[in-house]
Amino acid sequence: MDLTLHPLTSADVPAWAELLTAIEAVDRTGDHYDEGDLQEELANPEVEVGKDFVGARAGGELLGYFSVLPRGETGSTFKVQVEGAVRPDARGRGIGTALVTAMLDRAVEAARERRPDLPVRVIVTGLSANTAQAELFETFGLRPERWEFAMRVRLDQVPSADGDGPSVAGYDLRPYEASMDQPVLAAHNSAFLDHPDFTPWSAALWHQFVTGSKAFRPDLSFVAVPAGTDTIAAYLQTDEYEGYQAATGRREAYVSKLGTVRGHRGRGLASGLLSHALRAYQEAGYDESSLHVDSQNPTGALAVYQRAGFEVETRLTSYAALLGA
Repeated sequence: MDLTLHPLTSADVPAWAELLTAIEAVDRTGDHYDEGDLQEELANPEVEVGKDFVGARAGGELLGYFSVLPRGETGSTFKVQVEGAVRPDARGRGIGTALVTAMLDRAVEAARERRPDLPVRVIVTGLSANTAQAELFETFGLRPERWEFAMRVRLDQVPSADGDGPSVAGYDLRPYEASMDQPVLAAHNSAFLDHPDFTPWSAALWHQFVTGSKAFRPDLSFVAVPAGTDTIAAYLQTDEYEGYQAATGRREAYVSKLGTVRGHRGRGLASGLLSHALRAYQEAGYDESSLHVDSQNPTGALAVYQRAGFEVETRLTSYAALLGA
């Protein structure tokens, strides 16, 4: 097989979208991305297009890809998030091995370009049920480290709230406004600072994938503030991926971020915001809502979501390796 690796560019986006659709149809990842979503990925200000998005072609067909996202310093290492996949009908031909080899080489190179003094910690997430992928990662020293759940709730199974809806004593629940962009970013970086392996978001990355993203739904995003103040104590950010509706015929509200700033925890803010959002999703005509949560989330988020009616749909495994130590 005459396999070639080449940089993915905007011209490759249609084939890339078709590749991801083929992968989802077999692996049931639950991820449905359209061409606009992939164009946003390529426009990431913190990666180098031409090096950090790579496709594998044979006979003119795009059979696989990988991406590299340098995330920054975490403790005494530099973290790089990577991902990739091979089209199901092209597996077993060594394409995955070629992609992972090149992916890890580029991850180390990208980290060295930024912090040559630190060991490189590479993280990749895959479906826990994909044993072939796990075995491939194992051969490269990538070991299971953390687990997360993809959770979903059908909104017709969520009881409609009576009266004015959820409230939290001493706090006001407000709709997101554009002026809250940076305060919510600061709250997010503060809220997750004590979460394992968290890397703070830069303003550029936040704009690219949160407030500036085509998936962002500001009218369905909310904050909680102490009554009489404008201080962000908790926040909930909603996305909608149009590719999901195109593939399934159902509208999905994705809870992309939900956090409570330390000092305001234990007061029901996350539950209050989530209940408020689910009601808003119902009223806006959405069919379901989904989210991802770390199984070892230190704030007990899994229980919050279960109480709200979310059920585990898929289990994912994060694999990690320390390179260049």
